[in-house]
Order: sequence, then structure tokens, then C-alpha cells
Amino acid sequence: MRRLPRPPSLDRGRAVRALFAFALAFGSVTAVAGAECGAFAAMGCYLDAYGMRDPRPRRALLTALLGGGFVLAFFAGSLAAGHTWAMVGVLSLVTAAATLFVDTLRLSGPGGYFVLLVAALAAFLPPADLTEAALRSGLVALGAACAWLFNSVGRRSPRHRPEQRAAAAALEEVAAFARVVGEAGPGRPEGSSADAHRRACASLHRAWTALDDTRKGWRPHPPDARQLALHALLIRLEGVLAVVEQSLGGGGAALPGRWPHRLSEAAGRVRAGHLPGPGSMPTAAEDGRAPSEPAARWPTPLPPRGSPGAGLRRLSALSSPYPAVALRVGLAVAVGTTIAAFVPVLHPAWVAVGAAAALQGGPGRRPGQRAGTRLAGTVVGVGVTAAVFHSYEPGVGVTVGLATAAHGLSRAVPPTSLFARMLFSTPVALLIVDAASRGGPGLGTLAAYRLLDLGLGLGLGVATALLVPGIPRRRVTAAVHGAVAATGSALRERLRAGKAEPRSEAAAWQAVADLWTMYDAVPAEEIRSTKTADRLWPALLAVRRLLVWVLAAPPAPPAPDEALRAAAEVGALAQAARAGLPGSPALRQALSTGRPTAPAPAADPELSARLADLHRALARPALQA
Repeated sequence: MRRLPRPPSLDRGRAVRALFAFALAFGSVTAVAGAECGAFAAMGCYLDAYGMRDPRPRRALLTALLGGGFVLAFFAGSLAAGHTWAMVGVLSLVTAAATLFVDTLRLSGPGGYFVLLVAALAAFLPPADLTEAALRSGLVALGAACAWLFNSVGRRSPRHRPEQRAAAAALEEVAAFARVVGEAGPGRPEGSSADAHRRACASLHRAWTALDDTRKGWRPHPPDARQLALHALLIRLEGVLAVVEQSLGGGGAALPGRWPHRLSEAAGRVRAGHLPGPGSMPTAAEDGRAPSEPAARWPTPLPPRGSPGAGLRRLSALSSPYPAVALRVGLAVAVGTTIAAFVPVLHPAWVAVGAAAALQGGPGRRPGQRAGTRLAGTVVGVGVTAAVFHSYEPGVGVTVGLATAAHGLSRAVPPTSLFARMLFSTPVALLIVDAASRGGPGLGTLAAYRLLDLGLGLGLGVATALLVPGIPRRRVTAAVHGAVAATGSALRERLRAGKAEPRSEAAAWQAVADLWTMYDAVPAEEIRSTKTADRLWPALLAVRRLLVWVLAAPPAPPAPDEALRAAAEVGALAQAARAGLPGSPALRQALSTGRPTAPAPAADPELSARLADLHRALARPALQA
């Protein structure tokens, strides 16, 4: 019987850091200047929702930039307070910009949700003049600085580093894949084998991404010993995965039973914080096959460091899904705030929060699931708050204590527990607003009305997801075209020179990483599944296997004729990929126009097989994929 997975544990260290940062910001400012000012500092502490799964240097830089975004969003929201149409424009723009920034730069956290929440809270409060808005924004900056400081001084032991945990997870998933293949024997990937294969490839990609994120700054830096060790481990793990894939496809004898055990042992050592050694990986199968030792050296296959301008130019790349996502979230917020402006009992700021919550901020969830989970958590959180404070108005000390405790609990629960996060974070926002607007209607009444606002916003968010397509098809096809074309260029350079060409191989790896991003983003933005991700997976797998062959190929004599022939084959596939999704009639028509039904065999049998796999992955009908 298969053992049930362990439930995710509470992150006690993160909860303690969030607790101290929130208590320091909210409590100290309240003690000096009153609860109204302390509430503004507390809003800045929402910054601690970001960056916890990013390596420390990258986390410090990006969260500092996002902290500045918090301050700007709050300042704009303060100036828009009391002006309905200014509020519509500011909240919509803040939402779109924050979503685009956080998602494109891959900063872990709930998308642009908390940036919008800070702007919405500012817009909900009484209007302020320019001087008062600047003073409030300074207090928000103080709270963000506290959160940034405590977020940057966490545990530094190797076993708590994101790249170390990602490498251990990759070893575990490849071990699980090898175990399934060993039990099933050679054959085509179906059922649990296909699922295990997908998880193994995805976890290995995440491990490469985490290692890439450990590099400091925008300029090249020499790697340290741990980076080199993890790089060598992942290169060897690519070879192990290639052997397991060959066994699954019937290319050799079954894998020895000791392979999964050795991989799991290596995962345990890496998870414990030890540097992986060469002897920790499987060496040979029973039929003599051994994982190849790729010729790639640091930093290949990692992409070259780019300038900040290059990172900003990626915001508008056609192969990126995030401009379309940001536009849809901004549109939902604009529609929600406009409707709320004509309903007296509603406030546009809180409707905007609900609309954005339905469309972002839930890992691996579709808009309908996010909306349902957030609505349930909000209803329970508001209900508890309204019931407790129906006839009791908390004092300053109680407000600070309860808000601090609830904030710490919201950071302790794992990211996948969206209901629990909403359950704890909803009272925090209500307590902060109540503290910032003393003399208002009271916390119980405030909670009841905010339930109407958030409910309408969540419904409008789901309606927007139904009416507005998530990611246009042209962006999906652009990502496939870019990955195939860049891999073809790297293949051509490898065959032409007979050795590695780091720049083209790194560019190909970046293009394949963009295709991974598209593959992950498409199902998360669909209210109803279109099976687009299922169409993408065979092509993603095939182009990734071809790129791994390029990286792993040992030095060989230059073959310019073979390079031209292979480049022509892959170029034809890349050009056809522009016509439509993999398996679509348009793409199959483009493949058959003036081209053979299958690529000509390459001099290397393994390369020929991978080229044929890429051709089939693009041409096969969706149901067969």
C-alpha cells in the first residue's frame, strides 16, 4: 500500500521572525505616536510575505525593491482616497504593475496581492493631503524595513538554503521515477510512470532555477565550493535521468534496484546540508550503461548574467505569459471598483482586493479554486471577527497583540494552505484598518460590510477569468518557437565546432526555461481546462531532452555538414511551431509543407532519436499527446 504523504509542517522560524518584525513596527510606533500611526507601520510588514523560497542575496535585493513599491503604492492610494475615479485608475495600475514585477522576476510569494492590499487600505482611509500622505508613507517604509531586516537574518545553515532543498527534492523525484520504471519495466510512459516522469523533470528544472538564483549581482562572479558541488550534482543527475528515460522507452535492460535507494540516500545527505560527492550517484546499470558525464562546466547551462535593463526588457517579451496575466488582473480590479462606485454600501478599495485575490496569489490553483478557497477563508475570518467584536471594541494593547499573533500564524502555515492563510490574515487587515480609523463604525460593523465587498470582488474576478482569456495562444506558440529555435542554434554550434559553445547553450537553456514558465502558467490561469498544458508537455520534454544531449555531448571532431543538416531540420520545426499549438492541424500542415514526414537520420543514433522525438511531439494530435 502506498504511504500517504506527510502533511506540510508549520514554519516556526518564519512565524517567529514575522512576529518580532510586526510587534516591533506596530508596537513601537503605537507606543510613541499612537495606534493610528502604528497601523501604517504594520501595513509595511506585509513585505514579509515575499521571498522566503528565494536564496538570500536575490531575496534581499528583490524584496528591497518591492518594499519601495509598497511605499509608492501606499502613497498613490492615499492621494486617491475620496476620489472615486482616481481610485479606480490608481488601484488598477498598481495591481497590473505589481503583478508584472513580481511574476516576471519570479519573486516567491502571493503575486501582487499584498501590494494592492496596501494601496487599497490607504484608499479606504480618510483622505490625506500631500504632507500627511508623505508622513504615512514614511511609516509604511519603516514597517517594510523591519520586515526586510528580519526576513534577511533567518537561518543560514546549508540545510535551510532553498537551493539545497531544491536539489534534494530533485534527487527524491528522480529516485521515485527510477523506482516506478524499475517496477514497470521497459515500455511507454503511461499512468503513474508519466506522472513520475513529469515530476522528476519539473523538480530538476526547479533545482537548476534555484542554483541560478544563488549567483550574486548582474555581473559574473566566480562560484563558491557549494555552488560548484551542486552544479556537478545536477549535471550528473541529468545523466541519471537520461538513462532512466532510455530504460522507460525500451532502450535497454531494466534498471538495477539499488539506483532508487542510492538516489534517496544522496537526497538525505543533501537535505541535511552536506556537500554532495561524486560517489553519491549511481554509476552503471546491469547492461553496462552508465550516466554520461556531461562536458558542461560552470556556469553552463545557466544563462549569462544580464543587466537590469535586460531584465526589464523581458517584461514585454512575447514568450512571457505575465503581461497578459497582469492586464487581466488590472481589468478585473478596474471593473470591480467601477461597479462598487455606484453601490452605496460597498467600497471600491475592498472590492478591488477581492477581484485581485481571485486571480492571483494561490500556488498551483486555478481562478475558481482560488476564489472559492479565499471566499471560505474570508467568510470564516470575518465571521469570527464580527462575532468576537460585535459588542466589544478592543483597546490599543489588545489590538496590537491580536494583530501580531494573527500575523505570525498566517506566516507559519505553508503556502499551499490558502484557506488558513486567509483565515488568519483577514482579521489582521480589519484590526489595522480599525486602529487607523479610530472613531469609525466599530470592528464588528466594519467586518460585516467588508464581507459584502470581498464577496463581490471575488465573484467579479471569476467572471473576468470566464470572459477574458488568460494567456493568448500567440504567446504560447512564441514560447515553443523560441525554445526550439534556440536549441537548434546550440545544436548547430556544438556540431560545427565539436565542442561546447557556452553562450548559445546558455541562451537555449533560458529559452527552454521560458517554455517551462509558460507550461506552469497556462493551467493556473484557466477557469476551465483547455488541455493546452497537456499539448505543451510532449514538446517541452522533447526539446529539453535534445538540449540535454547538446550539453552532455563529449568533444568530437567538427562536423560542419552535419551541423547544417541538423540546423535545417530543427529550423523547420521551429518555423512550423509558429503556426499553432503542438498537435494542432495548422502545425501539422506547416510541418508537411515542403518537408519530409520525419527528419533524416543523424550520424549519432541518439541524436537522431531525439530529433525524431521532437518532430513527433510537435506533430502528434493532442489526444495522443
